[in-house]
Amino acid sequence: MQPFNIFDCNSSIEGKFFLEASAGTGKTFTIEQIILRALIEGSLTHIEHVLAITFTNASTNELKMRIKDNLSHSLKQLKEALNSQTVSLPRYLNINSNVKQIYMKIRNALSTLDQMSLFTIHGFCNFVLEQYFPGRRLIHKNPSLSHPQLILYHIRNYLKQDLWKNVLFVEQFHLLAVRYNVTSKYTSSLIDKLLTSYSQKVPSYLPPRSTTMKQITRWHQKIRPSLLDFPKQSFLEQLIALTSGFKKQPFSILDDLEHFVDLLYSSETHSTLFSFFKIAETFNFKHRLTRYKPCPAFTLLEEMSWIELTLQFCNLDTIFNTLLRDVQFHLKQNYTPWLSPDESVLALEKLLLSPEAQPVVDSIRKRYQLVLIDEFQDTDKYQWNIFSHLFLPDEFLGSLFLIGDPKQSIYEWRNADLPTYLKAKSSFSEDMQLQLINNYRATPKLMQAINLMFGKISPFLEIHGYPPIEYYPLNPQSTETFEVTPYYAPIHFFLYENIKDQALWIFSEAERLKKEQGIPLGQMVILVSDSKQAFELMSYATLPVAFSKNKSILHLTETYVLTIALLEAILYPENYEKISKILLSTLFGLSIDEVTSKKEKYTIYFQSLQTYILKYKFLATFYHIMCTQGEVLLKSSQGDLIFQEMEKLCGYLDTISSYPHHQLLHLKNFSETGMWEEELTISSYSEDLETLKITTIHSSKGLEYEVVFCPGIDRNKKNKSSSELLREMYVALTRAKKQLYLPISKQSSSLQKISALTNYVKLVGVHSSPYDLAIDLSQKYSELFSYSLSTQNKQITKTFSLPPLKTFSLKAPHPKTIFSFSSTKFMLDTHKDQQYFSPSKLLSKQQLPIGEKTGVLIHKILESIQFHLLQDADYLKSTVMRFVKHSHLEGFEDTIVSLISKTFFSPLPFASQTFSLSQISPNKMFRETPFLFLENDELWQGTIDLLFEYKGKYYIIDWKTSFLGETTSDYSATNIAIYIHQEKLDYQGKIYVKATKKFLSQFDINDDVEFGVIFIRGIDTNGNGFFTLKNAFKENLNFNPKATQKYQVYH
Repeated sequence: MQPFNIFDCNSSIEGKFFLEASAGTGKTFTIEQIILRALIEGSLTHIEHVLAITFTNASTNELKMRIKDNLSHSLKQLKEALNSQTVSLPRYLNINSNVKQIYMKIRNALSTLDQMSLFTIHGFCNFVLEQYFPGRRLIHKNPSLSHPQLILYHIRNYLKQDLWKNVLFVEQFHLLAVRYNVTSKYTSSLIDKLLTSYSQKVPSYLPPRSTTMKQITRWHQKIRPSLLDFPKQSFLEQLIALTSGFKKQPFSILDDLEHFVDLLYSSETHSTLFSFFKIAETFNFKHRLTRYKPCPAFTLLEEMSWIELTLQFCNLDTIFNTLLRDVQFHLKQNYTPWLSPDESVLALEKLLLSPEAQPVVDSIRKRYQLVLIDEFQDTDKYQWNIFSHLFLPDEFLGSLFLIGDPKQSIYEWRNADLPTYLKAKSSFSEDMQLQLINNYRATPKLMQAINLMFGKISPFLEIHGYPPIEYYPLNPQSTETFEVTPYYAPIHFFLYENIKDQALWIFSEAERLKKEQGIPLGQMVILVSDSKQAFELMSYATLPVAFSKNKSILHLTETYVLTIALLEAILYPENYEKISKILLSTLFGLSIDEVTSKKEKYTIYFQSLQTYILKYKFLATFYHIMCTQGEVLLKSSQGDLIFQEMEKLCGYLDTISSYPHHQLLHLKNFSETGMWEEELTISSYSEDLETLKITTIHSSKGLEYEVVFCPGIDRNKKNKSSSELLREMYVALTRAKKQLYLPISKQSSSLQKISALTNYVKLVGVHSSPYDLAIDLSQKYSELFSYSLSTQNKQITKTFSLPPLKTFSLKAPHPKTIFSFSSTKFMLDTHKDQQYFSPSKLLSKQQLPIGEKTGVLIHKILESIQFHLLQDADYLKSTVMRFVKHSHLEGFEDTIVSLISKTFFSPLPFASQTFSLSQISPNKMFRETPFLFLENDELWQGTIDLLFEYKGKYYIIDWKTSFLGETTSDYSATNIAIYIHQEKLDYQGKIYVKATKKFLSQFDINDDVEFGVIFIRGIDTNGNGFFTLKNAFKENLNFNPKATQKYQVYH
């Protein structure tokens, strides 16, 4: 390859070049100078004709700033030259050049810099698709909705139209509906799961419905002759008896067995034959007991592979993948053909290579006069197909630079493809293959040591079918010198016994360098292999240290989840579930009992924080919380890192918006789009010069530090190739400007450990261990290499006296007391008659147990039930069983199913009309709706069990599991009225109705709202168990929540 010097007039920049730029050779400087030189020499007429492509959004921003600064500096030089001042102009500027004309051209370029095309690869693909293929980019686009909102819109549309029936059987979809229950707090809803997965590749999926149905039909036809001489009742009895030979499951299969045998002996074939997953799971081979005895009925099913076929038919992961694949197809047909960035690359490649795209190709070629593709070693074959088709042929008359370094290709997991790099390189003639040969980063001695180390490996890399990649020594251009006293060579090996020993040596040496050499801690870095190693080292830190990542600050800790939970608790303090989530987290560290007993107190606390955040913004609120909770957080394993990240994230969100609701929406939108990592990259890197940096080798790429410690190269890595380990070591060692420290474990006396360092020793092939390598290099090249034992370094005995923390406080507004009907339960002042629900009263076995736990579980079941599946008895029972398993209600499943069925199918005689809950559309209801409402200058908090609209009217339902008697007649309107008056439920209804009316008024709805109470234990078709409070509101209801009356009630 030919040496390239941007300042050498003999080094042309007109043509098509492959430029190899090793670490520290001034690659970005060369790029900005190529653009400047092209403007000055005239091969570039205007800055808008430049196309520059790099790897990340952060890189594009940095490159743009560098280009802007370079143009500004050149403009200043040219202006001084016009004033006849002696200035140093660029060496490639011809002495006869028209300086004034060049000045005008540079000034114009600087003022129109935003017109330059500067993209990531995916940004370029999206730009071309939108500009030249607008009809194919977005089929449906609504400017008022974000991308994730449009995706969500189309997913909901898909489900509303029951389009899943094209790929799934009803039985399969019901299984998904149970797993992804829409209101369960423990699982995400099916819609949420589809939204977070819509751009993922689908690994496996079910065959087409028609194929499956043919399979079921063939199976049924094949087994039917064997059943002719097998009595149906005998077949069923054998299967029932067989259950004793298998491990007992938490569900009953008796009803399923009857249904299955009925279908098996039916003359018609039903898809349901393969849907009895409970039977298949019960009779699974792994559940067989020693007392198992085979029977002819089950033997026949085994021979026909019924269990395997059923488990395949009911495999939830495969069912979901099949649904996801069809949803993706729907999105591509109705919204956008490219759901992920990588798909946009594939789509553009396919479009550009088609004959119909030739006018587009010609237009793009005419648009650009200079194309620069940076980090080309991280390009894959599809990206290269695009660039080679557009800019490599002679029809492209502009200049092309492909710039990269195969030694720094460490992103194989991002589809980086070295064969593609070498294939592209072979497309250029040898005189067009250039390299930068000068290093401007490292001191001369350090560069000499690095050259010596990597020069020992030849070839540096080998890819089958291509010429080998060699390491070419670089010429040091830095004039800096650096010597450590006591003497350590530029590359110093130190031995350690364990992670603690290693960490203490590093922190001690960093402190010494700061004190004796004046190097700020912020100019030193510890390069680790992964976050686990970083946290291990940080646990022994004796200096201020920060884990800096070039990815998102939210990638490896709870920061993202905690920030969302904190914002939701502040914005929705009336929602017990939301405040409980943050109270149980690392931030507060409370137990479930503490949260339950003090929930009203914390509701008031978060209500006061809501006022605080609106007045002082999010970051100040975070500091305010940390004044009391900081110690709890910092005691957790990653508390110090989470504190740093939350601090940065709160500050970042304050720059986005001063409204916390907007901040929450913005934060959630990050997770939906997957684009938040790069957007928050700037927040992940600390500029604090008093903080020692820790980062991964991958994240350090493109960065430089005065001093580098490299424990990451001595970390065991089992799943990496020798080539990748060598490239990681190269990246790690070339980050240093002055001093490099390489650790060697005393325990790894052999080469059994697989690390970047042991891999290097194996490739060199003359040393038995890294220790032997260090001894050999130190003896032969003592000016370049040295080594020491960790015991030679004095132990840290110094204690630090930290100055008192300077704090400030902002006055928090005085919070109002918040009342709820549960909080006043134990504070009322009149003893009431408890005849309806005496705990000592003996209940029959058909009655549910009395108590708050029963009420909570029944409420949870009612919250989770999907109305459109109520007629499915199997669904209803499986839902109930899921909730009552291992609870005090286990064994009452049939009773609960019966009560719930009556609840939803019994007519409810409201004042305006009579109907049953089964008639309500799921799209016209809200369940478990929290509210905070001001009444008589008192804040009331509550949760409405069910709010819905039916035929233009609005209704509220409140569920009650209170015990009034064992027969439904005990729940007559008269008895309920007495109970309601005693328990002040009429006042509760009044508050709920007022809160609902206020909510509806936001939508210009001023209709009346009816409040009904359903007593689950007593509901029937004769009107018992239901009471409407409409007439009670005519009375003047007064209620003092501060009273001290006590009573017992179970809601």
